[in-house]
Amino acid sequence: MGEAADEADARLAIARAQGRVSVNFSERSGRYRWTVVLDGGKSSHGWAETEADAWWFVKEVVNRPFRGTHHRKPRGLFGLPPA
Repeated sequence: MGEAADEADARLAIARAQGRVSVNFSERSGRYRWTVVLDGGKSSHGWAETEADAWWFVKEVVNRPFRGTHHRKPRGLFGLPPA
């Protein structure tokens, strides 16, 4: 696979080699459709005007930190006992 310039490029190269990312041109819309399938079955997709932009979006998704489930804390003073 070769040496990558940095960790982000290496992750993109690995995902590309595994077939988990794709950028395809849609003649119908005249734009590029990008798709990424990450571990656990989570997928991301979207549209870009140029192929370079589409690969930029793919690189951002592949290198996005895992967020997991978002938990919200209650707003206000709900955690304090009544005065």
